[in-house]
Amino acid sequence: MLPTPARLCLILTASLVLAPSLAPAKGTKAAKDARVYFISPADGETVTGPVIARFGLRNMGVTHAGDDFAGSGHHHLLVDVDETMQAGEEIPRDKKHVHYAAGETEARIELSPGKHTLQLVLGDTRHLNFDPPVISEKIMITVSKPNGGEQEARATRSVSARNRPQIRSVPAEPPAQPEPPPETTKSPESSDFISRVFSGTK
Repeated sequence: MLPTPARLCLILTASLVLAPSLAPAKGTKAAKDARVYFISPADGETVTGPVIARFGLRNMGVTHAGDDFAGSGHHHLLVDVDETMQAGEEIPRDKKHVHYAAGETEARIELSPGKHTLQLVLGDTRHLNFDPPVISEKIMITVSKPNGGEQEARATRSVSARNRPQIRSVPAEPPAQPEPPPETTKSPESSDFISRVFSGTK
């Protein structure tokens, strides 16, 4: 029987040799040629906030977080993130890493005016990055002020209305009624003459 120190050394050596085969995979295996991408907005586009983003996915399916279906995952949106995602890495949950755990493929995003980078990452049921990572190309968009043009137009109309001279409408006078024609009065002489004519007397 080998002495205790030698036996421990043998066990240690065997564990080191077997460790790579027993080590867990870096992450859930992604389907071959899987691709995630933005349907909209387009790279370089100027948009008015809030931004409506639509996500596309090929060669894999979209499902809810927690649903462990092979070849499927759910979207995560990276906003102004410079770090690269590694296989098997857990995707953070914060303002720059937005999770769409209900299987959404479209989102309404509130972004401050200015330039922003957007990137999509497909995560597995545990919000881990696939192996190899399924990550979109990074796009850059410019967000303009929401309804800026309409607000300026309203302000201009308001100022114009305040500076416009006030004109008061005066009710028009009713049209003058035509005077009735003067009544024709018959003199006593004419009445007497007519009576004599009809009676045959002069």
